[in-house]
Amino acid sequence: MVVSVHAKMQSEANTDKSKQILHTEAFVGDKHDLKMQLTEVLQTSLDLNVLLSIFLERVSTVVRLDGIHYISDDAIVTATIAKQASHSCGYRLITNEDNLGEIIFKRGKKFTEKELSILETLLSPLIHPLRNALRFNAATKAAFADPVTGIGNKVHMMGDLEREIDLAKRHNQALSVLMIEVDSLGKTASKALIKQSKLATTDLAQRIVQLSRTTDSIYRYESGTFMAVLTNTDRAGAHVMAKRISDSAHDLVLVEDNQEVQKLTLSVGMAALTGTDSSASLIDRAGKALNNAKKRGGNLIHS
Repeated sequence: MVVSVHAKMQSEANTDKSKQILHTEAFVGDKHDLKMQLTEVLQTSLDLNVLLSIFLERVSTVVRLDGIHYISDDAIVTATIAKQASHSCGYRLITNEDNLGEIIFKRGKKFTEKELSILETLLSPLIHPLRNALRFNAATKAAFADPVTGIGNKVHMMGDLEREIDLAKRHNQALSVLMIEVDSLGKTASKALIKQSKLATTDLAQRIVQLSRTTDSIYRYESGTFMAVLTNTDRAGAHVMAKRISDSAHDLVLVEDNQEVQKLTLSVGMAALTGTDSSASLIDRAGKALNNAKKRGGNLIHS
């Protein structure tokens, strides 16, 4: 396979240089051996960060590098290994099959033409492993994402919650969870209203995400039920978050025949981590709190 690499140079002097390289030449001596080594060792991981770390370590034996930054073509996947530096050279990784994004090499001093030639040649063993890592990343995200709302699913939540509980206990930090459910429309609700309710639920998922801190995680637990895992948050902080989420649903309205029929309300169950909690017991307490809120008529926050 012929790999087309588009290069762009950047530095403190803001000098740009672009060119297209067709990799047809071979390395000789030690450099050829390194290329062969890269071809073999880069097949050992599907983790993007591990892959780039290996690449950085091996390539740095012939060209001094301080760091690597990678960004996928759709800008969804990014990775940065090591520190920032004042000089960089960036390469667009374009093959006959696809566009794999851009990789940028960084260091404290300007690259020489000889060093650029070495880097350009050593990029070719990265192509197949990088493509495999991106595909694996996409497949993993799809397996852990709810297909309707796009947020994490129950499987994703269980794995993350186990990790967050372990971290919270290890560092003696607070952790709380919220179980959030759209209140029932009642037995007399028409099919049209139920369909709108599903749409409103999807909209609600995005609202919850927007209201959350970057350190919080939101998941779709069941059909109309969401879970919020709130890191470094005690019971009081969890109640503030629950109130904010509950209030956000007040303007979600179900309409039939162009008339407002019913506003959506939420019931929220809260549970704060204790020293004896497991993920199962924490979820169980949040679920019981949610049931109590619903038994009392809904539109309540209960712990």
